[in-house]
Amino acid sequence: MEKIRKRSLKNLYLGKPLTGAASIAKILAFTVFLGVSIPLFAAGDKEGKTADGNVTVVSTSWVAAIAYCAGAENVHILAPVDLRHPPEYELKPSDLTAAGRASLIIYAGWEMFAKKLAETAGSAGVTTLRIKVSNDPNDIKAEAKKIAEILGTTEKYETWVRGFDTFTAGIRDDIRRAYHGKRAVVNSMQTPFISWLGIDIAGEYGPAEPSPALVLELVNLKPDIVIDNYHNPSGRPVAEAAKAPYAELINFPGRDGTRTVEDVFRYNAGILLNIE
Repeated sequence: MEKIRKRSLKNLYLGKPLTGAASIAKILAFTVFLGVSIPLFAAGDKEGKTADGNVTVVSTSWVAAIAYCAGAENVHILAPVDLRHPPEYELKPSDLTAAGRASLIIYAGWEMFAKKLAETAGSAGVTTLRIKVSNDPNDIKAEAKKIAEILGTTEKYETWVRGFDTFTAGIRDDIRRAYHGKRAVVNSMQTPFISWLGIDIAGEYGPAEPSPALVLELVNLKPDIVIDNYHNPSGRPVAEAAKAPYAELINFPGRDGTRTVEDVFRYNAGILLNIE
C-alpha cells in the first residue's frame, strides 16, 4: 500500500523524531490517545462484551463488507466510506469511543491507524482479528468464516455462502465469455480478482506509479485492456501509450452506493462488460 501521509499518526506510532510546535501538539495528542483509550477499553470484559451490546468495529468498508458476509449486523466503520484511499484515514476521538464499546475489532494490518488501535484494544482484553482482504471469493469466504466463528453467526454465514457461490459463478462466466482470448495489464491491487475471473494477465504494475521503463515494457506486451485500481490509479499512461481500453475497478465499497461484496462484484463486472 502507499505510504501514509507524513501528517498522519504514523510518525507517532513508529517513534520517529518530531520537531517544532507541531511536535508538541502531536505528542500531546498521542498522550491523550493513550490516556483516554485505556479507560474506554476497560469497559469490556476479556471476551469483548460490554453493557451496550455487541459492536463490531472495522477499519474500512472493505473489511466491513467481509464482516457482513459473516452475518455481522452492528458494524461501525472507522474510515469514512467516501474516502478514495481509506488507509490514509486518521483516528478521531469518536473512533475511540466506538472502539471502547466493541466486542470485536477487525482490521487488515496495513491500515496504520487501525493496527495501533487494535494493539491497544487487545491489551485491554477486547477481541481483535486481523484478516486477509482480497476480492478473490475463496479468500472472502475463508475470512468471513473466521469472523462468523467469533460472532457465533455461523448459520447466517453458511446461508450467505450458498447464495454467494451461485452469484459469483454467474459473474465469472459472463466475464470469461467477454474476455476470451484477451490479455490484460493489471494494477497489482486488482490481481486477485482478475486472476479469479480467468482473464489472461500479461503484465502487472503498481501500486506505485510505473517507471518510464516499465511503461514501455507493458506497452510492448500489446494488452487488450489496462485494468487499474480506482483507489490508487497509476495505469492511465500505459493505456494511452498502448492505445488500449482503460478500466478502474474498486476494492473498497463506497463508490456509487456500493456497500457489500456483491455490490463491488456487480460494479466491477459492469465496468468490464461495458468498456469501450
